[in-house]
Amino acid sequence: MLERKLVQLAVQGLTQEDYPSFVKPNCLNARQCKHPCQVCVDVCPTGAMLRPAGQKADWDKCIVCNLCVARCPSAAIAPSYQDFKRILRLFTTRRETRFIACEKSTSEADWAPWCLGVISWEILASLALSGKALVERAACEGCDRAQYLSGFDQALSLACQFLGEDFFTTRLSVLPVGEALPGLDLTRREAFRSLTRGAGAGMGALMPQDAKLENNPLFPRRLLLRQVYQSAESANSPKAFTWPTPLVDSAVCWGCGLCENACPHQALKVYLAPREDRRYLLHYPHRCTACGLCQAVCPDKAITGFGAGELPGHVKCFINPAVITHCARCGGPVKPDQAGQACTRCLAGNLNRRR
Repeated sequence: MLERKLVQLAVQGLTQEDYPSFVKPNCLNARQCKHPCQVCVDVCPTGAMLRPAGQKADWDKCIVCNLCVARCPSAAIAPSYQDFKRILRLFTTRRETRFIACEKSTSEADWAPWCLGVISWEILASLALSGKALVERAACEGCDRAQYLSGFDQALSLACQFLGEDFFTTRLSVLPVGEALPGLDLTRREAFRSLTRGAGAGMGALMPQDAKLENNPLFPRRLLLRQVYQSAESANSPKAFTWPTPLVDSAVCWGCGLCENACPHQALKVYLAPREDRRYLLHYPHRCTACGLCQAVCPDKAITGFGAGELPGHVKCFINPAVITHCARCGGPVKPDQAGQACTRCLAGNLNRRR
């Protein structure tokens, strides 16, 4: 029995090294079943992801393109461990400007993903905050993977929106199609600057002190958050950042908490301010993947979609006021048209006691 378990663990370890892995509690299908999601199944170019709901794969077919990782709306798929390490090396390079090109390119690059379309906006924004980056698209023209480049264009747009166009365009450049990256030789000037960075060049300096360096789907977001905190010390960095955030109708939302319970990453929280007798729906954008589940489960359609909002670097959440109505017994939230009545939880408790 023990021998079989050891073999099983060894196989799982090898699988994690070579292929992406599911984090099933984050999957939208594990959180609800009313709105099935099979984005990973539809985007997989080899049919490795299995229907009907993903969460299973035929890894023998996997080419480790990481499209499933990039497209998963709720960050439920972690990249292969090898790709995780490649991203770490990208941020620990000693050169001032990092070079990026797809794996079909003949140029030397610090990072060569399967396609530029698998690069997340968080990684692009982190690169801009931590230095400079140059992206080559020489191999994109006529490429059989060109259909996935829309993901790269969207990531560029979100990163630019997050940092502001003026700052972003001075830090990250995309070469015209056909133009190749320069050589990867470390210049004397860059070598000298890298020596002055000292311990700050280590990956540990890039990560929050309470975060582990583990292969997690939200690793790019934690990396970005650390860069945001560090940028506060620089006079040239943005002082506010534009995050994706749900659009909440404060005249309809009454803080029922369904969105809070459904969110895969605890990005939403209902907060009661006793002294003010006010209730708020707080949104923590650094945890949010804009998967849309909160909008889908809201019983009163108080969440109407997703937009963008600006937050100073030191502010962690958006504050959305909610309608104030209290249960007559426990003081919890009830629908506005039921103000002064017992909530469903209290009514259910009474029914159980009668039985």
